[in-house]
Amino acid sequence: MSVINVFSAENLSKRYGERLLFEDLTFGLSLGQKTALVAKNGTGKTTLLNGICGIEP
Repeated sequence: MSVINVFSAENLSKRYGERLLFEDLTFGLSLGQKTALVAKNGTGKTTLLNGICGIEP
């Protein structure tokens, strides 16, 4: 059975001024895969999702 990729991102980085939220983030999602985004408050989870949706530049 082959894997069907529905989304992939490579080398994502985001910072606010001097504060680096994430750097060189690469991941992919496959059809039927369940994924959780878990991290401490203020680490960029919402910023990452907003960037993927085109809300955050």
